[in-house]
Amino acid sequence: MTRALVLTGGPGTGKSSVLQALTTLLENEGIPHGAIESEQLAWGTPWLPDALVREQLAAICTLQRGYGRTLFLVAATTETEEDLRGLIAAIGADRSFVVCLRAPGDVAAARVLAREPERWAGRDALAEHARELAEAIPRLPSVDLVLDTDGRCAEEVAAELLAAYGNASGG
Repeated sequence: MTRALVLTGGPGTGKSSVLQALTTLLENEGIPHGAIESEQLAWGTPWLPDALVREQLAAICTLQRGYGRTLFLVAATTETEEDLRGLIAAIGADRSFVVCLRAPGDVAAARVLAREPERWAGRDALAEHARELAEAIPRLPSVDLVLDTDGRCAEEVAAELLAAYGNASGG
């Protein structure tokens, strides 16, 4: 049986940091898994369309299944229910658990501004978009759990996420 643990949320909510902390916890426990940041599959100019990103994601998950990986951790900014369902379908897991990381809009925007280079032309627009998505993504119907990241370290959030996932999956 294959399983997917999807981390979603707007820019600046901590998806990358929590994903990294989560992989460390799983590695320390010897739990086989694959970890993918879907934005990396689109990065470049022009930004690749969602359909092509999902195609790449499906191929990666298929390849990793061949190496015995049955748990897939995928971080993605899914702005709509359709985006989220498309991502889950691309992963192709038997069971999925969706966790939305949330931070107040001003916090998410500040994190974006702190991490993105000032010389990048899209920086301010991304920060504003982070404000908009801060409340929208946690409301998506397919989200199983919402975790706040404001004022918390990634390791703490990852530990809470893993405990909730274990409870939800029965182990």
